[in-house]
Amino acid sequence: MATLLSALFGGFISSVVWFILGGALYMNPFIAKIYHSTEYSPAVKKWPNVPQYLGMMFLFTFVQGFFFALVYLFMKSSLPVETISRGLAFGLVLIAIRIIPRFLDMWIQTTYPNRLLVVELLNGSIGSFIMGLALAYVI
Repeated sequence: MATLLSALFGGFISSVVWFILGGALYMNPFIAKIYHSTEYSPAVKKWPNVPQYLGMMFLFTFVQGFFFALVYLFMKSSLPVETISRGLAFGLVLIAIRIIPRFLDMWIQTTYPNRLLVVELLNGSIGSFIMGLALAYVI
């Protein structure tokens, strides 16, 4: 039971941290301009209801954060002892099992714009480190 509560708490906190910092990564003028330049691409989904989109994004970020927290709890004893090193090491695990395979799969199988794939790769990697560090500090 304590493990489940730790995962829920860690998943929630890491999701909030990622949602706020991810917003800064994705909504800054440079990246927003890249996304805006691809808004008519058939590979990019249009969301007419921004609050609904943000709500769905937070819900999925929380679900993802919860699963990451569970994995973190099981891996914690295998990670470095020092908090920052542990968080960064877990971030590398997330990049290796989530970001890189997703990037390669989308690049091979979709028409998603390459510029956006690169943004997703970079911001996803930064986000993985953010999630790892948040979990290392909270759990």
